Amino acid sequence: MAMFISAEYPEAERITPSSGDGGIDVLVRSDKTRVYQVKKFSAPLTANQKKQVEKSVDSLVTDPRVRDLQVDEWHIVMPWDPTLEAKEWLGDYVTGKGLPEPIWDGLTQCDLWVSEYPHVVDYYLGGNAERIQQMALSIVHGLRLKDIRQEDVETWDISRFAEELKGTVMVLNREDPFYTYGVHVEPPSQASVEEELRAALGREKPGIVCTTIWGNNTIRVQVDVYAKNRVAFDLAPVTFNVNLTAKAGSPEATAIEDFVKFGSPLELPDGSVSGVANLPGGLGGDFKDAAAAVLPNTKISEGASELRLVLVDENDQHVDSLTIKRQYTTTGLPTEKGPRGLETLLTDAHGILNVLLRFDVDAQVQNLNLSVHIPDNSKLAVDVLPVLRFYSKMCAPNSLVLAPRFGPLPETRHPLDPVEGKGTRPADFWRDVAHALSLIQERTPQMLHMPNLSDMDENLVHQILKTGALLNGQTLTLKMDLVSTDHDPDASDDAETTVMLVPWAIELPETKVDLGYLAHAFAGTFYKRAHEEPDGLYDVWRVHDSKVLVRMLTTEEQKAL
Repeated sequence: MAMFISAEYPEAERITPSSGDGGIDVLVRSDKTRVYQVKKFSAPLTANQKKQVEKSVDSLVTDPRVRDLQVDEWHIVMPWDPTLEAKEWLGDYVTGKGLPEPIWDGLTQCDLWVSEYPHVVDYYLGGNAERIQQMALSIVHGLRLKDIRQEDVETWDISRFAEELKGTVMVLNREDPFYTYGVHVEPPSQASVEEELRAALGREKPGIVCTTIWGNNTIRVQVDVYAKNRVAFDLAPVTFNVNLTAKAGSPEATAIEDFVKFGSPLELPDGSVSGVANLPGGLGGDFKDAAAAVLPNTKISEGASELRLVLVDENDQHVDSLTIKRQYTTTGLPTEKGPRGLETLLTDAHGILNVLLRFDVDAQVQNLNLSVHIPDNSKLAVDVLPVLRFYSKMCAPNSLVLAPRFGPLPETRHPLDPVEGKGTRPADFWRDVAHALSLIQERTPQMLHMPNLSDMDENLVHQILKTGALLNGQTLTLKMDLVSTDHDPDASDDAETTVMLVPWAIELPETKVDLGYLAHAFAGTFYKRAHEEPDGLYDVWRVHDSKVLVRMLTTEEQKAL
């Protein structure tokens, strides 16, 4: 009966009794809320059977789990057409409980469903389940493509094969009451199994329940399975029975423990997994020496996805804040007392800062783990700077607050560990590079990216940091014994301090950025006057203490120049 109703309303839910079903066997939430109560009575109702119906009605109106359900239609389903007296009895009882006038779907309605949806009857009573499995398996095995001989290729009509494949899929989709199938036949792939699986996840479409990929050195067949209705998950569920194997104390053993307790993402190498896959259409079966990846559901409602990380000092004063996104929230495998742990992963928009929160139900302890990833050269410096600057402040005596995107801060504060030696963390170096590039970015419309810090050009990074320091107003000291300047016949031999202007630019991978002039100042005396070089005359100075001070010109100096 649930399958017949779901054929008309794919969103229908079959309610499985736990401690009572709340007076609902099938629930439909669509344009109207429809409640179906199904009974197997096939003859005039006895007094005891009437009491069973009345008990179901009472459960619907009194069960606290469904007290807020607004029922638009209430149906009784049984293979017996009622008498007028039976309809009057049911109508008086149901409407007396505040429900709408009942709809009696009797034997006539059941026969109508049988005539409209014969494939449902055939599936359960006519052996169609086995036939559907064989049809699905014929697709997986390439519709005999593996048996094609070389001499057949010259005369092979691809359109004939396409029609055969199309016909098989159409029949399969019509006859299977629970699932429909989409099939892709392609040449063999050169990608690894892991790449194949992740690519399949990237092609995920609404309604897909599972994807199987079968192949050899001549063909690749992918079968996507879609649910026709919600009752499929109850009456023909997709399940896996697996054994996970790992050496005690190994990273794989720890990963399994975290998966069981917190629902952490799990990836295990070849040889770690064996078991049975129960998939629609006979697509599953036994497997051994397999690899496995269990990934969390990352579809989170907009209101729950964006959060704030806020840093406060020892006086609870605001230090900095960062908008962050919840990637997933998982729980461990359920026990009689519920899950033993919960895990949430938060990441900034550029994937640099990760905050992993875990709550251990057994110990009643919450742990926070921070990790930062080196920004790659696809990221703009101005984008990653706020994240790196925030991370550099994530240490004692500051505390971390996890808050909704908007509104007041919650009371909970997460203490942070101290950092030994200021600027010793790699992320502090990344922050300095991003800060320098952000200052240079103000001087050019060309978008500036982070350099490849994992395989960096040390000279380039040194130039970036030096330029950033000068743009930030710092004065640098260069070690030089002799300095040449353009010959000035009016220069006094008694001069103590000399200032010269030098054109200033930096060559970056994206562009050359003109930054104006730098002032070089030093105290010295003439070493050579009017020294002749191929390109002109120069005055050569001996620098006192070998120190030349270098700074950016002030705004006033730039205007005067």
